[in-house]
Amino acid sequence: MPESRPSMLEEYASEVREPAGFRRPDADIVEEVRRALEDDVGLDARAIRVAVKDGKVTLAGTVRNCADMQRAEAHACAVAGAQSVLNELQPLDGTVDRDEGAEAGAAAKMGKPDYEC
Repeated sequence: MPESRPSMLEEYASEVREPAGFRRPDADIVEEVRRALEDDVGLDARAIRVAVKDGKVTLAGTVRNCADMQRAEAHACAVAGAQSVLNELQPLDGTVDRDEGAEAGAAAKMGKPDYEC
């Protein structure tokens, strides 16, 4: 029986791993989230503000509708180094029903304080 050889990816995987305790700089995460939002041709990201502190991403501003809120949140969560995403975006079409005293953000509307990536 021939010996199985690890694939190229497995063979060099140790070279691409980050050292234990490594944290990606917040500025890099902000830049990548902004780029992802801008690259989505179906999303108008001009009124979206992105802030990152200790790997926690906050999206604020306005979008056209709830679908855009979800798209922006998905883009932010997909960025390497994003530990959680707090979505404080507000839809301009006003389709979100808010309970009085409820927290802001899409994740809060789903009963969660923020979204863990």
